Amino acid sequence: MSKKNEKSLFKGFHHMAIAKRITLLYGGIFTLSLLFLSGFMILNISSMQQSTMRRELVDSMVEVQQYLDDGKLLSDETLSRLLEDSYVEVSVFSYAENRMYNSVPGDIPPFILHPQAGEQKKPGWNWEKEEPEPPYLREKELKNTGFEINVKRENKSGNLEYILESESDQQFMLLSTHYKTETGIYRIQVFRMLADGGYMIWNFMSKLLIADVVGILGAFLIGQYISRRMLKPVAAIREAAERISIEDLSQRISTEGPDDEMKELTVTFNSMIDRLDTSFQKQNQFISDASHELRTPISVIQGYANLINRWGKSDPDILQESIDSILTETDHMSALIRQLLFLAKSDQSRLSVQKAKMSLNEVAAELVREMEVLDVNAKITFVEEEIAEIFADYDLIKQLLWIHGENALKYSGEGSEVEVKVWKDKKFGYVSVKDNGVGIAEEDIQKIFDRFYRVDKSRNKEISGTGLGLAIAKWIVDSHDGEILVESKVGEGTTFINKFRLFVPEGKTEAKKIQKKEE
Repeated sequence: MSKKNEKSLFKGFHHMAIAKRITLLYGGIFTLSLLFLSGFMILNISSMQQSTMRRELVDSMVEVQQYLDDGKLLSDETLSRLLEDSYVEVSVFSYAENRMYNSVPGDIPPFILHPQAGEQKKPGWNWEKEEPEPPYLREKELKNTGFEINVKRENKSGNLEYILESESDQQFMLLSTHYKTETGIYRIQVFRMLADGGYMIWNFMSKLLIADVVGILGAFLIGQYISRRMLKPVAAIREAAERISIEDLSQRISTEGPDDEMKELTVTFNSMIDRLDTSFQKQNQFISDASHELRTPISVIQGYANLINRWGKSDPDILQESIDSILTETDHMSALIRQLLFLAKSDQSRLSVQKAKMSLNEVAAELVREMEVLDVNAKITFVEEEIAEIFADYDLIKQLLWIHGENALKYSGEGSEVEVKVWKDKKFGYVSVKDNGVGIAEEDIQKIFDRFYRVDKSRNKEISGTGLGLAIAKWIVDSHDGEILVESKVGEGTTFINKFRLFVPEGKTEAKKIQKKEE
């Protein structure tokens, strides 16, 4: 196969559906494994057959030896009955009786050892002290009878083992040994004809081929079933994704089943849809609220523009009133748009936070000075208990405190009393802004950081504001891993406490880590 064809084949496989690839891989691996195993079995079938027959001959040898140990009567009939349930034949020669017993009816095969003159019992021969010669087959004599020795060895049981082949290609396995009992010495020879190798291999290969074909087809069918079963959650995700739209994000996939990678994928997909749903809901609410907030100043500007067009050209008082109102509303719109842009950038993580070592005391003092300029009638107190240094963005912290300070002045009215306080403990620095204004009801405290939320809008119509300040303040504190605490009572005032982790020099930070490890 050329490299071009190989690349084309690989590319075709790569572009297949995952289910088909899994089926092909599973079926292919199983097929290769099955063919390898089949080839191994075919190459070793002769050895397997010999091993099976060897075990059968050894078992028969042991049966005969046990029979001799029991001292039972030995005869051709008893040997035949002893091995009647097997295809094994046996020949036993008793040196004490100088007689041979055979389970084989009729003529004895020529490879069975017959006693020679030197082996027969002589006057004065003591079989208890003198051992006979090992029962080796005589090759020259076997050739004269048409048999050849193909294999000759001593097996693990101590028996002499022969594989014999006749001129007609018949094969026999023979085990031969001497065995001594209380009644005498015996030469035991057990043998069996090996099955026709060609027929046996053909029969075995035919059956193996059928098993291989069934196994391969089964492997591909099982692979197809497994691939479909495994990819069922993927199909469910695809179907859910097709049903999902911006107008309908309610579709979810069932997470029932084992805790595997597919379940993790399903949970991740559902989590993504949850986040998208939440994000779209917030976006829709944001757009709705922004449209509502912008509608009011635009309507006011449009109304005064019409007033000028009708009567303001000739009436200086109406003209000036209209111009002042238009300027006020444009300032309000400008502040609203600026805050909306800030929150939009924060949502998209496009606002960079430039953190550095800074003093809460310094930024709080600056806030107090600016508030005194903004409202000369307000009574503003600055309390410094300790110097508190944090790691933060100076401009953002100043914007945070200004949001609290501006709210304190707006909601306290005439005779405002505002207290700005800085302190710290072992781990955190605190800066708080306290006023004596209208206060916040307990049920409203959890909502005041929502965008466009304003407490009792009917009561605060005359107080300017966008409802975005505290949402921005919350983002600034969160971006510094801080916390805003709110303490308030209706009619008495509100205190906003901003909590930040104290600045720790790098060397001291490492020393603290080492100290914790040692402890």
